Amino acid sequence: WKAGPGNAIFVADRGAMQFEYPKDWILSPSAGGSIRFFDQEEADADIRLEASLIYVPPIDWTGLPLPKLIDDVAVSDDPRGLTKQGPYHEMRRANLEAAWLEVEFTDPDEDRKAHSRICLSRGPGVYAFITMDFWPEDASRAYAVWDNVLNTLKLDQRNQDRLTLSGHEQPPRPGKN
Repeated sequence: WKAGPGNAIFVADRGAMQFEYPKDWILSPSAGGSIRFFDQEEADADIRLEASLIYVPPIDWTGLPLPKLIDDVAVSDDPRGLTKQGPYHEMRRANLEAAWLEVEFTDPDEDRKAHSRICLSRGPGVYAFITMDFWPEDASRAYAVWDNVLNTLKLDQRNQDRLTLSGHEQPPRPGKN
């Protein structure tokens, strides 16, 4: 697999989720099982990206709209006291559906306005929950990283028998599906 210029590829659970992120960012697992990415050391970070996986039974979930899930689970229960909510953005491509929005809140530690983007995406048997917190003055950098993460996001690419090291699919071996 080859990342774009200046990027590295993050792969979770043997390909259940993968995306590109800036190669100089610092990765840190959280106590809750998610992976956090910081633009610099955590204590000094201006931008934090966080990603986690949720496995679901293999049934058709398309009747359950992603914006409703985000509202019911993430936005309504957000302890930060959201002060503003932007519109939902939705995207679809092969084996991937995603919805995201941007919210505003007051950071309790710094007592200043901050922004967060919240994305829920789903693919075959897996959901990815991705968030990004940033200061308004870092919005242009944050937006570029966010767009790159979502543009390169892939879900459920776990069939490693069919991928070469370059990431290209190869024919299945006899007896393998």
